[in-house]
Amino acid sequence: MTSTIFHGLLPLIVLGAAIVIVMLQIAWRRHAGITQGLALLALIMAMVALSPSWALGHVEATPLFVVDGLSRLISLVLLLGALVTLLLTDRWLRWQNLESGEFTLLLLLATLGTLVMVHAQHAASFILGLELLGVSVYTLIAYPQRHGTSVEGGLKYLVLSSASTGMLLFGMALIYAATGALAFVEVGKQLADADTVLTSAATVLVVAGVAFKLSLVPFHMWTPDVYEGAPTPVTGFLATASKVALIAVIIRWFAATGLGDGSVVNTALSSLAIASMVIGNVLALYQDNLKRLLAYSSIAHMGYLLIALVIFGGSSTGDLAVQAAVWYLLAYTVATLAAFAALTLVAGGGNEAPVRQDLAGLLWRRPILGLLFMVALLSLAGVPLTAGFMGKFYLVTVSVTAQAWYLLAALVFGSAVSVFYYLRLIYTLVSKDDAASTVQLEVPWLSGVAVAGLLVGILMLGVLPGGVAALLSRIL
Repeated sequence: MTSTIFHGLLPLIVLGAAIVIVMLQIAWRRHAGITQGLALLALIMAMVALSPSWALGHVEATPLFVVDGLSRLISLVLLLGALVTLLLTDRWLRWQNLESGEFTLLLLLATLGTLVMVHAQHAASFILGLELLGVSVYTLIAYPQRHGTSVEGGLKYLVLSSASTGMLLFGMALIYAATGALAFVEVGKQLADADTVLTSAATVLVVAGVAFKLSLVPFHMWTPDVYEGAPTPVTGFLATASKVALIAVIIRWFAATGLGDGSVVNTALSSLAIASMVIGNVLALYQDNLKRLLAYSSIAHMGYLLIALVIFGGSSTGDLAVQAAVWYLLAYTVATLAAFAALTLVAGGGNEAPVRQDLAGLLWRRPILGLLFMVALLSLAGVPLTAGFMGKFYLVTVSVTAQAWYLLAALVFGSAVSVFYYLRLIYTLVSKDDAASTVQLEVPWLSGVAVAGLLVGILMLGVLPGGVAALLSRIL
């Protein structure tokens, strides 16, 4: 049993040990190449450490942590996302003339926080992972201290994230008062006999806290400002890793407690989903700054994703809804990372606020980079033969199966609106009639590896979805 627990939690152990080693290396001898190499090795070893646990099945490693198919799959996605981010930040840090040691250490700590979250089956481990992630991320956002927008973004995220975490904690305290439990499964067992006033108040607070973390309307106001102010590679990590980890926790919470079955929760989440899909896409139409545009796009995509969670919590199509949510997480993660990877390289030596015209002629200046951005945008729009199309196909399927017509209507409307601003960006990519097309871009080989991997991932999920779908049905 001890061996089983060790193998189940081995990725967290490896990453935690690597963080200590990197910290000691920075203190003993500051060298950017050594730090980057150790961090890359740590992430690769953590992914390799996942392999022994695939044969274990469902394992309750401790009262705080559980190891199952969902935690393994999402951990792999998060580690790959961190690896891509690290590959992109190597040359970016040199362009910005910033120390890489602390930045890399913070990225590893944030990744460890996400892994703790996806393995959590207790409120204590969930909050531990959430805070480890949050403290690391708002420091990463403000890392380039000479940029006023970065410091402003970090402060906004710090203050508002602390407020939302406070709401989550207060909500969980009320759940404990009503049920006498904090473990997800125990809470589910006690909910039927719990005080309805306390549980209702707790539900409101928890939903509000989660809605802030996922940038759902009307808790979304921080998102465009923070995305604009954060370093571009950090923005990609923030837009994907933090949200992917939280969605995994919500799936586990709903499965263990059945709290999503309640009509009040179902109605609240449905309202948040519809508002996010509609308002996020409409506001994106008016954006010229690319990071703000992708911020509003992210808000809309979280609304799409919430469809699967609403149906998972409120109908009998639970397994299909979980598969739809995980597939959409995969598609959203790879496409969003690809878009921010392209922006990181377009930003080059110092343009941390790229606008649409900075992309003019990119397909002709840097064909691979331009192709990456184009394919990422097509995937986010849900065009066939991309990962995003299959993600939306899954959502349409579960919506029709559950007869959630209002959610399906919002999905169709939001997707139709999004096509306009995505195609507008694609038109700019292929346009040659702009002075910006004379600007030359440097793509380091490490970043080129990340670019190629993301491009292959988007196309593989769209062109050959059968194998991934079969894998999801076996794992989840």
